[in-house]
Amino acid sequence: MIDRVTAILLISPDPRALADFYRNTLGLPLEDEEHPGVPLHYGCEVGGVHLAIHFSAGFAGVPRRDAQSPVMVLGTSSVGAVAERLAANGVQTIGPTDHGFGLIVSFRDPDGNLVEVLEEYEATKTSGSAAAAEAAGS
Repeated sequence: MIDRVTAILLISPDPRALADFYRNTLGLPLEDEEHPGVPLHYGCEVGGVHLAIHFSAGFAGVPRRDAQSPVMVLGTSSVGAVAERLAANGVQTIGPTDHGFGLIVSFRDPDGNLVEVLEEYEATKTSGSAAAAEAAGS
């Protein structure tokens, strides 16, 4: 059965521009990637998950801007610093807002994808880790 998330792929009509956006606004270390039979795309590892941006040609479906789902949620230790960096890059944001388990700043990337950046409260991280350890010990 499923035991982990291995990759998140963003499909874009302009993957280079979208990769530049994520590099410049969030500091993601996206690098050129080439594999046999796959056009140039951009990728990096984030928290053990491969994040890649691919060209939309060859992918099934049609692009939809401003959809509610899916939402990519990235983690940080300073949502305030992320919000400031987004604003400095001219990105319109919502928040940071308190969601009970942490603070979230939300925005749309240039392709209209909904992105949230989460700073979890320490108690949530600790209780989540404690619950996971307790479940593993059972």
